[in-house]
Amino acid sequence: MAKKTTLQAIRGMDDVLPQGYSGEVYNSASWTALRRLYSDWAELHGFRYVETPVLEPTELFKRTAGETSDIVSKEMYTFEDAGGRSLSMRPEGSASVCRAVVQHGLAASGGDLRFYYVAQMFRAERPQKGRYRQHTQLGLEIFKESDPTADAEAIGVLYHFLRRLGLKEITVQINSVGSPACRPAYREKLVEYLREHSGKLSADSQRRMETNPMRILDSKAGQDQDIIANAPVMVDWLDDECREHFEGLKAALSAIEVPCELNPRLVRGLDYYTKTAFEVTCGTLEGAIKVIGGGGRFDGLIEQIGGPPTDAVGFGSSIERVLLALESQNIMLPQPNRPKVRMAFFDDATKLAAFKLARGLREESIEVEFPYRSRSLTKMLQAANKAGVRLVAIIGGDEWERGEVLLKDFAEGTQTAIPVDGLASAILDLYRRSPAVA
Repeated sequence: MAKKTTLQAIRGMDDVLPQGYSGEVYNSASWTALRRLYSDWAELHGFRYVETPVLEPTELFKRTAGETSDIVSKEMYTFEDAGGRSLSMRPEGSASVCRAVVQHGLAASGGDLRFYYVAQMFRAERPQKGRYRQHTQLGLEIFKESDPTADAEAIGVLYHFLRRLGLKEITVQINSVGSPACRPAYREKLVEYLREHSGKLSADSQRRMETNPMRILDSKAGQDQDIIANAPVMVDWLDDECREHFEGLKAALSAIEVPCELNPRLVRGLDYYTKTAFEVTCGTLEGAIKVIGGGGRFDGLIEQIGGPPTDAVGFGSSIERVLLALESQNIMLPQPNRPKVRMAFFDDATKLAAFKLARGLREESIEVEFPYRSRSLTKMLQAANKAGVRLVAIIGGDEWERGEVLLKDFAEGTQTAIPVDGLASAILDLYRRSPAVA
């Protein structure tokens, strides 16, 4: 009989496991802490959570990202389902949120539309550190607001969140990519310049010159860099509306103390951006993964997928890259300091009593670890001490017959008999008095 091969996760689609089970930086404690902190921060700014399906009609991304974009032409996981429909795994967040806004008639409704999400994205590209086929994105979107302070709010939420985590060397780069009104004149000037150097451009850039020449400014090919450095820039071709919006953005960022740099060649990788484009980088990361977030304004996106003209701005930031940035600066995220205790019992006769007591403690918001089978009390205590557990509640013996539980405190080196109905209060009191040794 042939030996069965061990099944592995798809390369670039990694497991997130508790610390101690995985050698990766992406342990589940850091992962859940970052999600929780981001959710709290977004809601503090008035954003509300949305979640969209992982699978969307392929047409959605063709309309929004653009058929000539790398995402659509090279990177999407696309397949035909049993009904003959072309479906794609979500490669980015904004298009899906916009689809939800259109489908549910939210653009025409009253009130603010300020959404945030924590969602998995999928791109079929070569995996490397900080760049995966499945990654998780922190994001938010603001709809129905044309004022540049909305752009500044989106940038500020991300920048100040990263600084609140303790990260240093965080840089914000901004640019204006114009609008459909002023971009054609710039595009003509850019193509004129690029044609003069077309023989020296990379193959990808030569192809883009006919389909989307502004994307050449985003090229990472070494042979393109000198040409890009001397290319005309969009900020010199802005009309009055776009120039006023960009100046308003810079003033608003200054008001909320977000330092920024002008990068006139920043265009981002999606076709739908208008006016504002921005990226946030971390100086302690290297190469392409220095960019840990970015976004911009996409006023025409809702209309492209069948909705009414709707102003919009937002960003996406990779959880994986934020965690790498934290690791590069030796920053540990705060973990919940819930009171916690491990149960121990003498034998099977007291196991169900301990099981019942554990439920009661959890009702009081005390974290309880419960062993499911009997072992010697000595082994239970040794295991708890080795695991760094502070408190062990021991059920059994003469104390249990008297209606008491022995509470062993490894931090204080004490063992105290406590009435069963006072156990929760005793544990909570210990944590109030000395939370640092929890």
